[in-house]
Amino acid sequence: MTFRPALPQETTSLVGRRAEVGAVRRALQRGRLVTLTGVAGVGKTRVAIRAARLTRRAFADGVVFVSLSGLTSAESLELALAQAMGIHELVSHSGVRLLAGHLRPRRTLLVLDGCEHLPEEVSALAQALLAAAPGLHMLLTSRQVLRAPGEHTVEVRPMSVPCAGASLAEVAATESYALLVERMADPSFRLTEQNTALVSGLCRRLEGVPLAIELAAVRARVMPLEEILRTMGGQPGGSVMESAAGWSHDLCGPEERLLWRRLAVFAGPFDLAAAEAVCSGEGLAEEEVYPALAALVDRSVVITERDEGRVAYRMLGGVRQFALARMSADELGELRRRHREHYLAMAVRLGCEQNSVSRLATWSTARGEWPNFRAAIESYAAAEGQVDSCARMLVGLWFLWLYAGMSREGRSYLERFLATSGIEGFPRLAALMTLTHIRVGQGDLEAARLSLAEADDLVAALEAADEPGEQTGSRRRLEIVRGMYHFGMGELDAAEQGLRRALKAMTGSRGVAAVEGTVTLGLVHVAQLRFDEAVDVLRRARRLCAEQREDVIGAWADLILALALRGRGEYAEAMRLATSAVRAQARMRTNHATAFAVEVVGWLATDLDEHTRAAMLLSATGGLWKIEVSAFFGSRQLAREHSACEERLRAALGPHYVRAAAAGKAMSAAEVVACALTLCPGSSRQEEDHGLALLTPREIDVARLVADGLTNRVISQRLVIATRTVDTHVENILKKLGFAGRSQIAAWVIKERGRS
Repeated sequence: MTFRPALPQETTSLVGRRAEVGAVRRALQRGRLVTLTGVAGVGKTRVAIRAARLTRRAFADGVVFVSLSGLTSAESLELALAQAMGIHELVSHSGVRLLAGHLRPRRTLLVLDGCEHLPEEVSALAQALLAAAPGLHMLLTSRQVLRAPGEHTVEVRPMSVPCAGASLAEVAATESYALLVERMADPSFRLTEQNTALVSGLCRRLEGVPLAIELAAVRARVMPLEEILRTMGGQPGGSVMESAAGWSHDLCGPEERLLWRRLAVFAGPFDLAAAEAVCSGEGLAEEEVYPALAALVDRSVVITERDEGRVAYRMLGGVRQFALARMSADELGELRRRHREHYLAMAVRLGCEQNSVSRLATWSTARGEWPNFRAAIESYAAAEGQVDSCARMLVGLWFLWLYAGMSREGRSYLERFLATSGIEGFPRLAALMTLTHIRVGQGDLEAARLSLAEADDLVAALEAADEPGEQTGSRRRLEIVRGMYHFGMGELDAAEQGLRRALKAMTGSRGVAAVEGTVTLGLVHVAQLRFDEAVDVLRRARRLCAEQREDVIGAWADLILALALRGRGEYAEAMRLATSAVRAQARMRTNHATAFAVEVVGWLATDLDEHTRAAMLLSATGGLWKIEVSAFFGSRQLAREHSACEERLRAALGPHYVRAAAAGKAMSAAEVVACALTLCPGSSRQEEDHGLALLTPREIDVARLVADGLTNRVISQRLVIATRTVDTHVENILKKLGFAGRSQIAAWVIKERGRS
C-alpha cells in the first residue's frame, strides 16, 4: 500500500525511440530482469520511463521508480527501495527480507535508474528479490551490464544521424534532426537545400546523443548553427557528452559557471533558498544566485520539478558529473561543509516544537528533501569532530522518523550513530529517547526496553549535572515514551500512572510531548474500558492540537477518540472521526498510520453490520501489518480487537467471508481508502436487483471476476477478449452503478452472491 507517485513526470516530449521502447516491452515479456545499457546522455532513463508507463497495466500492484543517484552502499540501496515502496516502519529482520516479503504476493514492476553506481549490490539484490517474488519484474538502467543470472539487455543506441551528403528528405527523416528542431523551439527555422549540409554535419558531430543534442539546441537559440559547429570542431578529446557540456559551459557567464559547479553538491532536488545558502559566497553574491539559476534552467543544465505546489530544481546526472570533475578537493570539501550546515539548520528549525504552520505541509516538503538530508548525515558521520552536530541533526528530524513514514531510516542511522560515535551526556540522551520512541512505534518492544533502560541509567547519572532544567525536561519526555511502551506491553496501570505524572509536571506547557502524552493516556483509558474518561482526555488533546496546529497528531487524536466513542455506542460520530483520520493520514502518505485508521473504520463497520465492507477492510490492512510493522505496533489489546472482529465477520458472512477477504487483499491503496470512505453499496435487495438489471451479461461476468481479485489483463485472458475491451466494461460498470472504484464493484458482487 503506497501513496507515492510511481513514475516521474515527463516534462518534455519523447522524440523517436519507438524501436527502443518496443524492444524493452518485448524483453519484459521474455524475462523478469531487463537492463538498459548505453553511454551517458543517450536517454536510457527516458526510454525506461516510457516503456514502464506503457506496460503498467500488466502490473496490478503498480510501478515503482527509484533513482540510485547519490547512493553509496547496499544498505542505502535497500533503504531507498523501502522508502519508494512505502515500507519504512519496521524491521527486526534484514532489509532484503523486508523487501522480499512486501513484493512476494504482488505483481510489480520495479524500475531502478542509474545502477552503474552500485553494480554488484544491485545485482545481488535483484537476484534475491526475483527469487522471492514471482510476480516481480525489474527494469534497470546502467552504463554497464550487470551480468546477473537471467538478465536480458537492451542497448539504447544513439539516435540515427544523417550520413555525409544526405539529401534534405534523408536528413529530415532522422531522429537526431527531429530532436534538434523540437528543442530549438524556433518556429522560423526551416530545413532547406542551403542548410541541409550544415544541419547534417551538426547531427553527426553530436553523434546522436540526445542530451548533447538538447544542450546544443539551447545554444542554437542564441548562436548561428555555423558558429556552433565551428566551436565544436575545436573541442579537445573526450566523449561527445563531455564536449556538449563543455560547449554549454562556455556559453555561460562567470556567475552561471560558478553556480553550475557548486550546485553539483546537492544529492537530489533543492529549492532556491538552499541554492542561495549553499552556493553564494566568493564570486557569487546571494542576490545573483536566482538570475544565474534561471539562466541554467533556460540552458537545460538544470530542470525544474513541481510537486504539491513546491518548486524544486535538479541537475541531470551527466551535467552534474561534468561539474564534479572540475572541482578541486578543497572546493568540494568546503561545499559539503556548507551543504551539511544548511540542512542541519533546517533540521533543527523543523524539529523545534513551536509550530506556526501545518505539520503536514511542513513535513511533506521536508520529506522531499530526504536525499539531501541523507547526504548531510553521511557527511557529518565522515567528518572529524562533528559528533554533536550529527546528533542534533538526527534528533531534529524526529518528526520525519516518527510521523512521516521514515522510521526505518531514522532507526538505522540512530543505532549506527549510538554504537560508533562515543557521544555522551544530553546529546546521547536525546538520541536514545528518539530511538526508543521509534522502536515503540514499530512495535519492537524488546529493543525499546533495552534503549529505555540505557536512557534511565543516563538520566540517573546526569541528576547531579549543572543543567537541572534540561535534565527535568528530558525526564518528562522519557516518561511519555515509557507510557507508550507500557501500553504496548499491555501494562495499563503502569502506563496510566507514568503518563499522569508526566502530564501533571507539564501542566501549562506547550509542546509535542504533552500532546502525545495526552493522546496516549486517552488510548490507555480506551483499553481500560473507561470510555467516558477517555472521551474527556481526547477532547482535551484535540484542543491542544488545534491550538498548536498539530494536524498530523490531531488525526491520531481523532482516531483514538473514535475508539472511545465506539465504546460508548456513539457509532455515527465515531465513524465521522475515523474517516476524517483516514483522509488526513492518506494525505500524509504514511502507510502504517493510514492502515490503522482504515482498521478502525473496519471495526466500526463490523459494529454497524456492514459485514462485507468490514471483511474487505480488515483483510486489506492485515497484510500490511504483517509486512511493515509489528501487528498493531506490538499492542496485544489492539490485536485482540482485530481478532474479535474477524470472528464476528466469519460468523455473519459464512462461506462468503473468504471471497470478501480475497477481494480486500486484491485492492490497491487508493481502493482501500475509497472503500473506507464510502458505505457499502447495494444495501437493499431492491437496489441489488436494480443494479443487476442495468448490466449486460458480459458486464456481469467482468464484475464477478473483478470481485475475485483479478486484474483486467487476467480477465481478458479468462474471457478471451482484448484488455481494452475489459477496460471499457469496467468503466461502464462503474458508471451504471455509480461506483467510484473496483472495491465497490467487488463489495456489490459479494453481497449479491450472499443474497442469492
